Amino acid sequence: MAMAVRYTPLKCRSMVLNGVKKNDYNNIVHIVFNFTDKDFAVIAGTSVRTLSRLKPDQNIPSQAAEVTISLMRAHEKATEIFGSEESAVKWLKTPNSALGDITPVQALSSRFGAEEVMDILGRIEYGVYS
Repeated sequence: MAMAVRYTPLKCRSMVLNGVKKNDYNNIVHIVFNFTDKDFAVIAGTSVRTLSRLKPDQNIPSQAAEVTISLMRAHEKATEIFGSEESAVKWLKTPNSALGDITPVQALSSRFGAEEVMDILGRIEYGVYS
């Protein structure tokens, strides 16, 4: 049975408009991916200080929110495809030749990169490797 998709484009747009709480950011960035604020700030185009000073119920900056949402979406799809969170995180943190030898997480720093990552995951899902 297929996993229910929670991070549809409609849901993601709504999340960007409403903001992403620091608590939700912590759950994906720190707990799932084991990134520090410094690691993620570089990818998200924000400052470490901005991320670290926020309270759990405050929204993170909009650029960081978009990258966080892209990460959540890619993580959900990769987990569905690879069958485990561990395999999904490993794939997302491993350089990929289809992305010019950067990691999918690094590619998620822009909308175009996020689109590329989701496209690659779709090709893997349907057995079309490139």
